Amino acid sequence: MSHLSHHNVTHDPPKAGWKWPGCVVNEDMTLSDRAHRTASSGRAVARTSVDWFSGISRHGVVAANRMTHKPENRRSVKQLISLFAGSTLIGLGVSLFVHARLGVPAYDVMLTALRDRLGISLGQAGWVFTGALFVVAALLKRPPKPSGIFYILANGVAVDTFMALINDPEPLAIRILFVVMGTLSIASGVALVIHAGLTGGAIELLMRAAEDRGRDPFTVRRWIELSIVAGGVLLGGDLGIATLFFVFTMAPALKAGQQALADHRRGRAERLRPIWD
Repeated sequence: MSHLSHHNVTHDPPKAGWKWPGCVVNEDMTLSDRAHRTASSGRAVARTSVDWFSGISRHGVVAANRMTHKPENRRSVKQLISLFAGSTLIGLGVSLFVHARLGVPAYDVMLTALRDRLGISLGQAGWVFTGALFVVAALLKRPPKPSGIFYILANGVAVDTFMALINDPEPLAIRILFVVMGTLSIASGVALVIHAGLTGGAIELLMRAAEDRGRDPFTVRRWIELSIVAGGVLLGGDLGIATLFFVFTMAPALKAGQQALADHRRGRAERLRPIWD
């Protein structure tokens, strides 16, 4: 009987651990097990939430979409064109917000603070701050790719170029129109960047570093975004009513942009289909 009992399999009740909806991550799990369980269970929940609320910053939006939707493979030239066009539209949108003087998008609250404190341009502030995030990600063994560096450089050049080309409007109605146009421009640009499928920027790298360590990447992303905005406010960044407008209208505007790209892609596939199919 003692020999038989040796082969009996008993299951101890699982130890308490942190939970995803429909998922328990126990203390007994290895780091790789936690990362796998987090990725498989968390992604389904996050994919649903991304459809109606992508995030509070453009970099967070791109990162969230990259983490939840596998990008399609396309030719490198088309990817770079899409990435450059997206960066240009984002730069135009950010400059419209700045010239409206009603507040800037969430990520740019920090950048305007650094611009004022360091005496540099807004585009250069973007390079400095995002470069610092890249360094942190690299220390966490998630170094940036060339496409990610290109995206940030192009974004900064576009911001500074349009800042020099556009003048500050005086009538409030025109300033409000700038905010609306800026939101649509940034949403279109983000849709193109996601469409390119090349990079999610520094926040995506930090999310993946968190996932590597068995942490919920989307919770990490929320804390990163909130910390960036809070830090920007404390440093005197341009927070205003337009910032809130951007946060609450970015998701539907982005969804419309992505739908337009999807419709174009389907229409092009239909046009190129052989008549005998």
